[in-house]
Amino acid sequence: MKKILVLGLLLLAVTGLSAQQSSIIENVLVSSVETKVASMQKLIGFDDAQAEKLMEMELHFLKEVNKTENCFLCRKQKRIEKLKQKRDTELQKILERDQYIKYDAIENDRVKKQSLWLQ
Repeated sequence: MKKILVLGLLLLAVTGLSAQQSSIIENVLVSSVETKVASMQKLIGFDDAQAEKLMEMELHFLKEVNKTENCFLCRKQKRIEKLKQKRDTELQKILERDQYIKYDAIENDRVKKQSLWLQ
């Protein structure tokens, strides 16, 4: 009887720690996405509606990548490539063509992160 009780408490503790850890990871992902989109909005100049859609899309992408990274039986590389392609397609739907080109160039370090507007 004591063994069952101890096992139950141990299982409850592990479950609680796992939930707390995923909450911490999600908070970090949300913070990261907010910072990234705010920075990109400042550099590129897209509107708040686009920024909101980008935050949702980027957060979903990062959560899915995180799930894939923690999957034992998944083809991680192939799954992540599909997620990147889907993300790229969604980016093109959300942003105008010139905004997408700038976003992609900044994100892939093809240009320096400074204002892209000519002064």
